[in-house]
Formats: sequence, C-alpha cells, structure tokens
Amino acid sequence: MIAQRAWRTDLGRAVAFVIVLAVGVCAQTPSPPPDDPVVDPDRMSPREVQRLFDAFVAMQAQERLQLSETQYPQFLPRLKALLDLRRSSLANRRAMVAELGRASLGGPGGRADETALGEKLRQLRAFDEHAAADLRRAYEAIDQVLDVRQQARFRVFEDQIERRKVELLMRARQNVRKNRALRAPVR
Repeated sequence: MIAQRAWRTDLGRAVAFVIVLAVGVCAQTPSPPPDDPVVDPDRMSPREVQRLFDAFVAMQAQERLQLSETQYPQFLPRLKALLDLRRSSLANRRAMVAELGRASLGGPGGRADETALGEKLRQLRAFDEHAAADLRRAYEAIDQVLDVRQQARFRVFEDQIERRKVELLMRARQNVRKNRALRAPVR
C-alpha cells in the first residue's frame, strides 16, 4: 500500500513536470531532437496538455482528499465528468457571447436587430441556467462519494488548482513575451 501511494505520488510529480514543460513551451530556446524520448512540448496539442492536467488534478485530488482505495474508482469518473462539463460549458458560453457580440455590432448600417439580440440574450440566459443545473448535479455526484470533510477539502482544492493553473498560464505568457523579445532581430 505504501509502495502504491509512493508510485502514485511519483506519477503525479511526473505529470506535473510534463505540464510545466508543456505550459512553458516557449521558455525553451532550443527544441529537443525529434528522437529524444522526453515529451516534446512543441508538438503537444492543447487537448494533450489538458489531458495531462486532468491526470495531475486526479492524482492530487486523491492525495489531498485522502481518498480510500474504494472511493477513488468511484470518484475518478465523476471528477472527469465535472472537468469535461466545465470545459464544454465554458467553450459553448464563449461561442454564444462571441455571437452576441457580432450581432450587437449590427449590419452594414451599424444597427443591430433588437429582436434578434433579445432572442440571443434569452438563449444565453437559458444556457447559463442549464449549465448551472448540470454543474450542481456534477457536484452532487462527487459529494455522494466523499464524506463532509472531503467535500470541504475538494472545494478548497479546486480553488487552489484553478489559481495554480492561472499562475502557470500567466508565467507561460510572460515567457513567450520574453523569448519573443530575445529572438527579435536588433535593428
């Protein structure tokens, strides 16, 4: 059991390392050779990075929530469903808001169709309500597996992970800017 937990901790650290590599992709000046067995973050798709991040979240959740061997197999698909739901809801909402933005600019005369805008706003509100209900159900499904202490820890864990993800993304963006400045030809 101790060996199994140590292995999972090592796997979690390895996944975290790969994520940091992928997020900080532009921080590297030379790319590793194509035959290098190390993961090449330059060739990782956003979907692959997201999958690695989800694996990292799952491993960290098991450790932080102190999930039992019977809880973890029940928790994992519910966590994945929550993460997928959040991601798809956010993508769909962004698309709807972008469409709303385009519609609000109006046509060639610059005048927007108020009826169409009202309908798009109604659709956005309905989507938000539906997404919130789906999110509540996803949390309820996770809460069925966890005791009250674990539920509280999960909410705190989620917030910490989200903040950490934002920090990593900000750092990666800073590295991109820094590397562009370093690579820019001097005139």
